[in-house]
Amino acid sequence: MSMDMDAPKADGPKAATPAAAGVNLASMAYRTILEMILDRRIPSGEVIVEDRLATALSISRTPIREALVRLASEGLIRKEFNRPYRVREVSNREYFQSMRLREILEGEAIAAAASRIDPVRLQAMKAEMLRLRDEPKIRFEDHWAADEELHTLIAEASGNAVLAQIIRDLRVTTRLFELSGLPSRIRPDCDEHLDVIAALESGDPAEARAAMERHIRSLAKDVLNEIAKS
Repeated sequence: MSMDMDAPKADGPKAATPAAAGVNLASMAYRTILEMILDRRIPSGEVIVEDRLATALSISRTPIREALVRLASEGLIRKEFNRPYRVREVSNREYFQSMRLREILEGEAIAAAASRIDPVRLQAMKAEMLRLRDEPKIRFEDHWAADEELHTLIAEASGNAVLAQIIRDLRVTTRLFELSGLPSRIRPDCDEHLDVIAALESGDPAEARAAMERHIRSLAKDVLNEIAKS
């Protein structure tokens, strides 16, 4: 088993009620396990061992289980009947089918968001993308956080909560697949995100839709090229 349990120890709760302490421990466990999945210390397909996590975090299994239920609800891990949780595996086929759906749905979302998006938040995202683009050494985690914030901002600004939730779910699928890392995509992503932001600034739904579709197609094409090389 390759699960790396080099995780931070939990700090003891200070002046908290038992209920609050339980919530805090579950939240801490969730954040830690999520980080372990995203930085591939618990790789795709790996069994998640509750006892080992509880020992590593110096907490009981109850907050671990609560954290795992939350991660499962977000689509990051799966549990079959009478089986332990595993980090979800995403096939090439599922990835590209998800990307095709994202192209359609995020195109629809951004067209609806073009006249509704908060200009202050949009300018903040523009500043962050410019910062990341010019950063000599971009951390994958920082890039993904900005990527997540922009796509979520657009989906929520569409005004369609169901559409926004479907987009969030699809992005979980594509992120799990991309955890193998595509370093060459980080700077192109920043440039494409800036194009998306510029299209939103124009207020033109058709221009915004086209920019989003180009971005998602470009990503899918580069992933296909990377697969062809392997």
